[in-house]
Amino acid sequence: MSRPPTDAPAVESPEAEAPSDYRLERQIGFLLRRAHQYASEVFQSKIGARNLTPQQFSVLVTLLERREIAQTRLGDLVAMDPATVLGVVQRLAQRGLVAVRTDPADGRRRLVQLTHDGHELARDLVEVGPEISRDTLAGLTDKEQRDLLRLLDRLGRKG
Repeated sequence: MSRPPTDAPAVESPEAEAPSDYRLERQIGFLLRRAHQYASEVFQSKIGARNLTPQQFSVLVTLLERREIAQTRLGDLVAMDPATVLGVVQRLAQRGLVAVRTDPADGRRRLVQLTHDGHELARDLVEVGPEISRDTLAGLTDKEQRDLLRLLDRLGRKG
């Protein structure tokens, strides 16, 4: 087995390349992902047999407030890109919870509204929504809850 020449640069181990003060468990992405996992568990425990994703929840509750709305505007309101909101709306339409029609004034625009079943479900979701937030934030003081929500809102508006 040949050895590298003595003047060749030494290859350092990966441990030597990482800053000594770097800890994964202190990094924003890791902490947000862990918090998201917890929030998702709370969400699913409260949503139960309704079998909804958080994105579907957002769309249904937003449509309850807005009645009929252009799909692109709906995506803006619920912070989803066009492809994601399209998929969410399609899945809700397949379940009979939303109806989609072409805007008569602009054939390129799709208008979305709740069906009767969607309206009933959305009203139920508005009732369970505060429980989800309350249970997710239960380990924090009132001030910590307000601070966290304010900071997350601010962070989310940076992009």
